Amino acid sequence: MSIRTRFLIPIFTSLFVSILSLSAVAQEQAPQQTLIKNVNVWDGTSDSVKTNVDVLIEGNKIKQVAESINANDATVIDGKGGTLIPGLIDSHQHVMLPPSVGPNQIMHSMTPYMVAYQAIPQVQKLLSMGITTTRDLGGPSLDLAKAIDQGLFVGPRIYSSGAFIGGTSGHGDFVDATSPHNRQVVGSSAWWMAQSGFSYLADGADDVRQVTRLALSTGAPQIKIMAGGGVASLKDPLESVGYSEDEMRAAVEAAADYDTYVMAHAYNDESVKRAIRAGVKDIVHGHLLSEEVVKMMAENDVWLGSLSRPVGLMEVPFFTDENRRKGQEVLDGYDRVMGLAKKHGVKMGFGTDAASSLIDTILLEFEARSKFFTPLEMLKQATSTNAELLAFSNSRNPYKEAPLGVIKEGAWADILIYNDNPLEDIGIVIDYKNNLRFIMKNGEIYKDDL
Repeated sequence: MSIRTRFLIPIFTSLFVSILSLSAVAQEQAPQQTLIKNVNVWDGTSDSVKTNVDVLIEGNKIKQVAESINANDATVIDGKGGTLIPGLIDSHQHVMLPPSVGPNQIMHSMTPYMVAYQAIPQVQKLLSMGITTTRDLGGPSLDLAKAIDQGLFVGPRIYSSGAFIGGTSGHGDFVDATSPHNRQVVGSSAWWMAQSGFSYLADGADDVRQVTRLALSTGAPQIKIMAGGGVASLKDPLESVGYSEDEMRAAVEAAADYDTYVMAHAYNDESVKRAIRAGVKDIVHGHLLSEEVVKMMAENDVWLGSLSRPVGLMEVPFFTDENRRKGQEVLDGYDRVMGLAKKHGVKMGFGTDAASSLIDTILLEFEARSKFFTPLEMLKQATSTNAELLAFSNSRNPYKEAPLGVIKEGAWADILIYNDNPLEDIGIVIDYKNNLRFIMKNGEIYKDDL
């Protein structure tokens, strides 16, 4: 044996051993596979279910949807003939609002830590109902979303808007009479709201542009502005308009510069007209709109992302008589505007605004909508249609690596299995405690009663 051969043999031996070791590591790190068999699948977009279809999940995504899938290394789950659908999406939540506590109590008697602690059971409740994704429309939920994604505790995916943006005396103004409205005054109510991530008060186009950029700098995938009066606040009548068109446009332009969109809290015609002309993409609420403005929304491809009828609104513990009067006016407008939106083809998301003390009533929004939509139409709103709405965040979309709201190859593995077919009876979804048998989010199983 030559000196060269004696020198090369150890090198090749070492290289071979290294290759074997790398192969073993690769095998150890191969994504886990789960094969769900014996289910009927609704994919989030079709008009019917496909019977006796298998779904193969690899890691946190769906790898295959087909008949008689063979996957030797997969963990097999027998769906027992149930109906498999995409995880539900709620496009309007406020997970950081503690139960039974109003904004003034939050500011004056709670630290941000306690607010965060009380959010944990709220997001756990959402996931237990089958809501695997939610869009949070005001509150310091950006870090909450990251903590859930990191597996620190259980909850849905969260598209957090961070602090909402509103003007003095608008729906986001909870500053008390003895405190300055300037968010720069350390220790003031306005300062606390801004520092904690609940609300930015901004007046004038330049100031609105600045705080929009500030909200974007915190990582918010989309922006919410307060374009008119609201129910849970007292300084702003429902007919009031929160921002000028120039102020709204400043927010829209700043958001567009960062490749995302603005939604507007608004109930009345003038607020929504200004928002449409300013380029707002989504109207939150809209209960008091005329047919003229509903048509204007349809013609300009503006969404009605979360028109809702929260059950229990009149019993919110911190509401005054004036809050309840405004709340009743809003509830009274629900059926009329929902009918108009359907008539004129306004794009509808599914958002409940059933937060805080109302969280147990979220799924009852399906019952309220059943006057206007079939179970199939409502489930599309709560899955693939809502996913389309959330995707307007474009490059800022925190979950852009895969589709949401659908069951198809390459989509996120957010999956529910019910005893029976919810496309035939929406009550199956509403009565989740007795019908929802399996919950998977991001490829992780959170409930398996099969």
